[in-house]
Amino acid sequence: MSSQPVILVLGATGKVGGETVRQLKSAGDNRVLAAVRSPEKAKHFHAQGIETVVLDLDQPETLKVGLEGVNRALLLSGYSVDMMRQSKRFVDAAKQAGVQHIVHIGASGAATNEVAHWGWHQFVEAYIEQQGFSYTHLRPEAFMQNVTGPGYRWLEGNVIRHHVGNARWSWIDCQDLALVAAHTLQEPEKYAGQIIPLGYDAKTFNEVAELLTEVVGQPFYAEARPPEEFLENALAAGADPAYMTCIYTQFKLNSSGAIPNADATFDNFEAITGQKPITWQEFAQQHKNELAY
Repeated sequence: MSSQPVILVLGATGKVGGETVRQLKSAGDNRVLAAVRSPEKAKHFHAQGIETVVLDLDQPETLKVGLEGVNRALLLSGYSVDMMRQSKRFVDAAKQAGVQHIVHIGASGAATNEVAHWGWHQFVEAYIEQQGFSYTHLRPEAFMQNVTGPGYRWLEGNVIRHHVGNARWSWIDCQDLALVAAHTLQEPEKYAGQIIPLGYDAKTFNEVAELLTEVVGQPFYAEARPPEEFLENALAAGADPAYMTCIYTQFKLNSSGAIPNADATFDNFEAITGQKPITWQEFAQQHKNELAY
């Protein structure tokens, strides 16, 4: 019987979860399981030689089977108020299954009580701790991929349409978040009990547009739109009203400069990963061909 730890990754079909699976698979000193909601979503991983388990947080009966034999788990939740119920269900099932270490990906720890979904993540963190797990809480700031994609993006053609005025944000590449997640899952003893904030390059949207212009060699522009427009569009698209109202509140506070230290950066990345975090300059260089129009 293999003595390798069994690591379950939720959100494996997403940008962060998928990259975490790839990092763990590449490390080769563990057995990684990619959690998927249906057998159809497993084909992509099987083609790469990656094991999958069907686990849907809205289907409680899938948790017992999906968590069987798992030692460590990466917990990500979706963009709805259901994250509270889903996360509790997962933590309870993980305790019954004997999971030892949970790495949870939350959100900013900025000192405000006005952005509700940041608090929801902190409640999940507290519940993980209360249930007696070894844990590591990751708190990423803004994702660079939210500007450029793939998938959801603020960039339309050569215009970044955003809703935070002149606010300066702290940014992180999703691949860097996944790299930290992989390290904390590989070395739970080293990172147990830690809350790790993750944000490494502070830029306004105007500064991001200027940098893209410089690197790509074509003009890019940032256009600040009212936060109310974001909420209206999100609700029209069928997004969860409770969660989208949280983000609208964040954007509104950002626009008025009312979120403390929204541009805070941290110096922990190299100590965890052995390399420097990706800057916006490097990100633009890496995606230069995709960004050209």
